[in-house]
Amino acid sequence: MISIRKASDDLARLDEVFKAARESYVHAVMSAAQYAVELDSAESGEFREHLERIRQDAERAACPSDWPPIQASFRGELRRYHDLLAAQVGKLRSEMKAAADAMEAFADNVATSGADHKKGLEDAVETLDTAIRAESLREVRAVLAGTKTQLCSSIERMEREHKLVIAQLRDEIRSLHQQIDADRRAQFLDQATGTWNRAKLDSLLQQMLENDEAFYVLVVRIRNLKRLEQRYPATMIEGGFKVLVQRMTAMLGSDAIMGRWEESAFAAILQIDPAAVLSLSREATARLAGSYSVQQSGLARAIELHAVSGVIERQRGTDAASFHKKLLQMTEALSNS
Repeated sequence: MISIRKASDDLARLDEVFKAARESYVHAVMSAAQYAVELDSAESGEFREHLERIRQDAERAACPSDWPPIQASFRGELRRYHDLLAAQVGKLRSEMKAAADAMEAFADNVATSGADHKKGLEDAVETLDTAIRAESLREVRAVLAGTKTQLCSSIERMEREHKLVIAQLRDEIRSLHQQIDADRRAQFLDQATGTWNRAKLDSLLQQMLENDEAFYVLVVRIRNLKRLEQRYPATMIEGGFKVLVQRMTAMLGSDAIMGRWEESAFAAILQIDPAAVLSLSREATARLAGSYSVQQSGLARAIELHAVSGVIERQRGTDAASFHKKLLQMTEALSNS
């Protein structure tokens, strides 16, 4: 009888602990939504909507198996919002620095370019001062004094207008440069993943071949893309590919040149120690194949990517035609493996 009562008391305490833990988790999600840093009202609104769904799921959680997807969704949403804000803050910092540099530059330029004009006006003022001090008619003195005041006022006004015009021009030039750079870069980016596209990779390979450089090319192919397209929306597949690129960056290092080689393949151009290449293909397949957690409408969903990889070497002295033939043979082999 005592043991049954003890077991009942233990179960009651465990239930209380579970409820307290659930309430704490729900409160943590609510706090993250309430005190989220807001730079863009639309993005922060979407972030709060996603967290509200996670909060509702947490309140409904009744068994241990309910918690892993909730935790994955919460962590994934925080990571997504963090990356979004980090990009926005970086852009703001860049714009502020560019504006400060432009203001400093125009101040120096105005002082130099306007020096001659200002000197001429100051000489005129000195001439007027001489006329004012001369023994002449009072009426002439009054005119000269008025002229002096007018010239001084004109000098100040022209300086202000000059500075304002130059500041506006520099700001417009800076904006144009940024837009040109962004447009030029966009031409060589894969819109889905944000990495280099095939055109950029081809141009880099061509440059390295012309310079007779030695390098390796790692190709990673996703063999189940067609099945994924039948099962998942395009945004979710693209999200999985973005995480794949992140894993490749973590594995190969930020100095590696990576991009989307084909619709279902990615490539990396590497200049590394030959000893490290021996196991690179096997390591890439092992680390890149598997389940990927992707945020979809605020919830973490799993998508399986069947990745296979291969590596080819380009030695100095190898002609371009032989290299491209070898690269084509490897990509075809990965498709049929």
